[in-house]
Amino acid sequence: MAYRPIDIDALQIGMHVAKIDVAWFRSPFMRHSFLIRTDEQIEKLRRAGVKHLSIDPARGLDIPGTSTSVQDEPNGTTKPLDTPSPPATEVRSLAAMTQELLTARTARAQLEASVQNTFSRIAQTGIVDPEEATHTVHAISAVAQALNTHALFMAFNQGRAGNAPLSQHALATCSFSMILAHAADYNLLAIQELATGALLHDIGLMQVPPNILQRIHDTSATLSEQNRQAYEAHARAGAILLERRNGFSPSVEQIVAEHHAYLNGSGFPAETGGAFTSDMTRIVMVTDRYDELLTGFGGASPLTPHQSLQRLYQEGQEGRYENRLISLFVKVMGIYPVYSYVSLTTGERAIVSVINSGKLHQPIVTITHDPSGQPYIVPLVIDLANQDAEAPPRGIRSVLGTIPPEFERAFH
Repeated sequence: MAYRPIDIDALQIGMHVAKIDVAWFRSPFMRHSFLIRTDEQIEKLRRAGVKHLSIDPARGLDIPGTSTSVQDEPNGTTKPLDTPSPPATEVRSLAAMTQELLTARTARAQLEASVQNTFSRIAQTGIVDPEEATHTVHAISAVAQALNTHALFMAFNQGRAGNAPLSQHALATCSFSMILAHAADYNLLAIQELATGALLHDIGLMQVPPNILQRIHDTSATLSEQNRQAYEAHARAGAILLERRNGFSPSVEQIVAEHHAYLNGSGFPAETGGAFTSDMTRIVMVTDRYDELLTGFGGASPLTPHQSLQRLYQEGQEGRYENRLISLFVKVMGIYPVYSYVSLTTGERAIVSVINSGKLHQPIVTITHDPSGQPYIVPLVIDLANQDAEAPPRGIRSVLGTIPPEFERAFH
């Protein structure tokens, strides 16, 4: 195959791009071989830092007045095991996905600072201001609506330990609850109310002695009866803090008081029957536990998002949580959440790009590395639920993490 090298300034509509001089994970396009149809495509290449590229005169326009002398395609490059047509579902480029995730992480850091300020004032004054809580929830909601849901979800899935500040757990639980409530078709006002309860659900922990909290976070050993009672009192203590101000709805107070009142009766307070908890409270039960699993609460090893969803599902089967809500959470976020970096059964490595809602075990993936660990020149988009019968069958073997650091470093 013969290509012609050109500068970006020579690129015109009608030319067929064959190669560009930036790594594919920085490219604004999923493929590095495509027809230039608009000036906008050329501008995107400029913004991505492309200065030199190769065109394929056999598939598009050539440079006017040039000879037919062109470069042969070099040998020895790694090509995917197969190159079927990409799935019909729109798949964003890895450059776009990486940028979305970085943007979400930046937003998370800004929100964490805001929520920490709110919680610091509560710790200093012993007062929960309804107006400040509402303002904080509105800020979280605005960010949640502006960002890609999957990017927001994954941004809160990383970089926190079980002993992280209470405000970080509160923010994560609030964000996850908003996602789940939206999937459950809650209206905006109901989501705001739920989010307020989720943000403040553990506010009573501020009244638990630090040494007891440290023990709970750092070890799975059985607490003494006295310490256990002190810890379990946080649910009621939090509700009392809210009741003092007369500015919170009964639904918010109920979330704070009953978020540990598990459906099978194993939770606390003992006088609260889990079977009588509200749907809002049950959402917070699910998202609160999910975040505990992520961060290694109670001395357990932190789990990946995939492992956390698995464990949450198992605990739902034991009767602690609402199975309907867990199933909805998994359906929205996927068994393998978007941005997950996975190992395939072929030995290749890929990034989960799109969730297949009907086949959660088989998402659409963007394959980045071959079985030997070498990056493909052009990433390969494969729908694991609709594969080419003549290609090697692919499935997800394990989750390695999220988008690799080398992709992210390209944007710093």
